[in-house]
Amino acid sequence: MPHLCRFCLLLAVCFLLCSPARARDLEILAAGDVMLGGGMLDAPIPSLLFAPETRRRIEQADVFLWNCENAGPASHSKGNLYIFHADELFFPQMRFANGAACTANNHVFDGYEEGAANLLHMLEQNGIAQNGLHPRGRYAPLPLAFGSPTPVYLLTGSPMSQIGSGPQLVTLSYPLLREWIRTLRQAVPESLIIVYSHDGVEGQLEPTLRQRQWADLFAAAGADVVLFAHSHLYGGVEILWDSPRRTLVAWSLGNFLFGGNRKWKNHRDVRLLRVRIDLTNGNKEAVWLLGHTDNWQYSFYPARGSQ
Repeated sequence: MPHLCRFCLLLAVCFLLCSPARARDLEILAAGDVMLGGGMLDAPIPSLLFAPETRRRIEQADVFLWNCENAGPASHSKGNLYIFHADELFFPQMRFANGAACTANNHVFDGYEEGAANLLHMLEQNGIAQNGLHPRGRYAPLPLAFGSPTPVYLLTGSPMSQIGSGPQLVTLSYPLLREWIRTLRQAVPESLIIVYSHDGVEGQLEPTLRQRQWADLFAAAGADVVLFAHSHLYGGVEILWDSPRRTLVAWSLGNFLFGGNRKWKNHRDVRLLRVRIDLTNGNKEAVWLLGHTDNWQYSFYPARGSQ
């Protein structure tokens, strides 16, 4: 029996030595614009925003990001039916343990500072982590993926969300966003830094010169992934090979659960971007996961959603 145990142990050691190493990957699922209201309030109101199997698939990722393109209701605008003002009706369904809302965008101050404060309250009440909108002077990167052996942080900003911001609540401008990337890279050199920015031109597929210039600056400052949303289209993805971190840039994440118009109520092409990062060598790759909406409920197509 002792000889048999030693033989089994020898086989186990040989198996471990000869088997190829399995690198630990970090998976990010990134959604574009989410507008929880507007056309979604037309009858019939959706009972579920995610098919059960789709929600389970999203929960399997390390990180799920989405752009919260909403302002909270404000007392001065109660008679204003502008579609980007939203109440709390659909927010509970956007709670994911691995999720975070990005709140730096051009509609976050549609209800002025009162609406922005109400949005923060709705997110907090529903247990939804967010980054972007913050009390002046109190911005901080948001830690993500707590099960990852590598620290992961989210930073957000927009050149458009400064318009209408109040004296107390603000979002980061691009120069400040770059400084935060630099600061975080120096403070936690081994970290993975994800930047989500609301920028681009509506209806334009190609990135703007401003996007390209700032993507280069964010990459040079130490960003690993730069994600853009705003154009309402699904754009290209590329690697900035000459940057220090071989930064992956997605130029436009398009629309996701977008109640901003009825076009997206029953839509055959609604996507999530899957980004995978090899934590051993830093290699990055991205692919679109294809899905669709039926009365605003999102489902993956089986062939791609099972990946």
